[in-house]
Amino acid sequence: MSNKQIIGPFFFDDETVTQDNYLEMLQNYFYPILQKKRLTKSIIFQQDGAPAHFSKMIRSWLNKVFDGRWTGRDEPISWAPRSPDLTPVDFYLWGPLKTNVYKTPVQDLDDFKTRIAKEIEIIKKETLQDVFSETVKRLNFCIEVKGNTFE
Repeated sequence: MSNKQIIGPFFFDDETVTQDNYLEMLQNYFYPILQKKRLTKSIIFQQDGAPAHFSKMIRSWLNKVFDGRWTGRDEPISWAPRSPDLTPVDFYLWGPLKTNVYKTPVQDLDDFKTRIAKEIEIIKKETLQDVFSETVKRLNFCIEVKGNTFE
């Protein structure tokens, strides 16, 4: 998710996310999209501290392809753990997405995936820009309160 677009959704079908399939998704799905859109040198990649995301293999790959322009647990740009109030997918995306996807009963897994994809597709660019303006405000406020909880 950026101030211009959302890349995805990507579904890990019938499997738990592991360092291996997470790396495969990054290498074969996510990064090629960044390359096609010529975004590989201009973004800062953010991820949470889930074990599959924090493995040495993943961190090594991120360091190689993003050259220090990524944030997560510890390195290279440390991110506050358990901070949904600072993360756009948490404070903006998941709530409305869940509400809209479940407006009517979901028929099956394919219906569920289709609804998620459609909801993401209709998010306006202006909305994403507003969300990222809000993110900057939240980050600045976090600095003001010296990292203490504020939401």
